[in-house]
Amino acid sequence: MTFNHKFILRTLSAVLGIEGIAMILSLGTAVYDGDKEASIGFAISTGILLILAIVARSVSSGFSIKMKARESYFVVLVCWIAMIVGGTLPYLLIGRGYGVIDSIFESVASWTTSSAWVIDVNTMPRALVLWKATSNWLGGMGVIILTILVFSALGVNAQRLAGAELRGAEIEKHTARMADTVKILYLLYIGVSAVELVLLLAGGVPKFEALVNTMSTMSTAGLIDYHSAIAKHFTPFVKVVLVIFSVMASLNFVFYLKIAKRKIGEAFKDIELRVFLGIIAGATIFSTVVLLIYGRYTSLFEAIVNSITGVVSFACTTGFPLEHVETWPSVLRLLMVILMLIGGCAYSTSGGIKVVRFTVFVKMIGRGIYKRIHPRAVKPIMLGDAPVSALNASSISTYILLFLGLYVVSAMVLALENLDMETTLSAPVALLTNCGVGFGKVSNASYGVFSALGKLYCAFLMLMGRLEMYALLILFSRSFWLPDRTR
Repeated sequence: MTFNHKFILRTLSAVLGIEGIAMILSLGTAVYDGDKEASIGFAISTGILLILAIVARSVSSGFSIKMKARESYFVVLVCWIAMIVGGTLPYLLIGRGYGVIDSIFESVASWTTSSAWVIDVNTMPRALVLWKATSNWLGGMGVIILTILVFSALGVNAQRLAGAELRGAEIEKHTARMADTVKILYLLYIGVSAVELVLLLAGGVPKFEALVNTMSTMSTAGLIDYHSAIAKHFTPFVKVVLVIFSVMASLNFVFYLKIAKRKIGEAFKDIELRVFLGIIAGATIFSTVVLLIYGRYTSLFEAIVNSITGVVSFACTTGFPLEHVETWPSVLRLLMVILMLIGGCAYSTSGGIKVVRFTVFVKMIGRGIYKRIHPRAVKPIMLGDAPVSALNASSISTYILLFLGLYVVSAMVLALENLDMETTLSAPVALLTNCGVGFGKVSNASYGVFSALGKLYCAFLMLMGRLEMYALLILFSRSFWLPDRTR
């Protein structure tokens, strides 16, 4: 098939330009800290990205915004790869001796908002830590969503591109133009982030650590415990703030749009919101009871606090590296895997299969049982007050089966690393859901135990999970490359 090359280049120019501008903050930090090597590395990286953006923009003059539906996935994939490659440059150029594979892994983990890592954050200069957090924050809302914000000429293609990237079944416009919807979303994202930053500062967290952890928490990318600063200030208040904002970031952003439009009653009636909060509440109660029964904690308060922190870490796919979860009873570790698989809400910064898909899938099972008893009955699948179309139900079933199939294949691939079974079986789930934290040797989200090829495959899984598989898998489809010859 033919591609609209000029349109792709113009979109790339916006993506690279955004990344280059975002890197200036880290460059300024390196200069302020007097870190000469980091300053040079970030200056070169920023220069390369901005020059490439200018070149791509100049050669794409006279572009047409016409784009076929199947091209949207390709554009999203190209832009994400470009952003990841650009994000790798600082790791390679700041003179700390980081390897290419490790640098790629870190860039992918940052942009896909996974807490997975292979380079110890304590070996990084502050400028690079800030870049990691900035990548988290921007990646949380998505590369294409950010592009739509600054590239208003996308027109009708904005909704196609957003639908190919956003973490949900289907994207809807809530204003006359998709670009206006994105602007509102970003204002909400910035506003909520600002509130969390103020609360962390009020809780005694140092300014730099408060900033980077606000970015990583709002993007559900975990904690950045730089030189144990968070551990030193991890008071109950700070823990509550991090937990609350992880949950807030995992809610459907349409919920906040409705709140902004003063449709409060309609916002809280959302079935996905209720199911998600119900899952967190139920899992927390169950975990607390089990921990008390097994004598893991003697204090009820301590059991509740650790239960809700662990549940939120996995249910929101934030991936707090909580070492105590590794020592929990097996039933709770299995529960954490299930929570990680379900994930957060659609159109949020969290990963996983998504609560709305899980809800519909459970209802489909229930309808299947009912139809066996009453074969002639007409029983639609209801999501709140609205019936789910057969097309959407089929799409959800296909997605879940595809997710599970990819998990099985990935577990087999990672089994070639010859690690223990707990690591082998939990790592693919942690990566595909962008949680990062697994069990066994990856309980602290460190994937340094894998070989170079293993790390690359892990990076591939993180990108697959962030793009919900299709943007990558369609490249292996004959109908994508030869649409005119396929029936």
